[in-house]
Amino acid sequence: MIGIEIVRDQKTKEKAHELRERIVNLAFTKGLLMLGAGENTLRISPPLVIDEEQADFAVRTLDACITEVEKSV
Repeated sequence: MIGIEIVRDQKTKEKAHELRERIVNLAFTKGLLMLGAGENTLRISPPLVIDEEQADFAVRTLDACITEVEKSV
């Protein structure tokens, strides 16, 4: 399991719960199931058996979701 903390500012580490929720919801609409953990963390729990194509899809989709949410802030 991997956690990615979502913050508004890297210096102040202000938690960004609403941004995390937007990323989770957007990822779901694109076919990637993610969960939140705590107040502002993305929880990534890949399957035990995963091929390169599936891993690439997950990384590309997560990157696209984060980029899209960042642009709207």
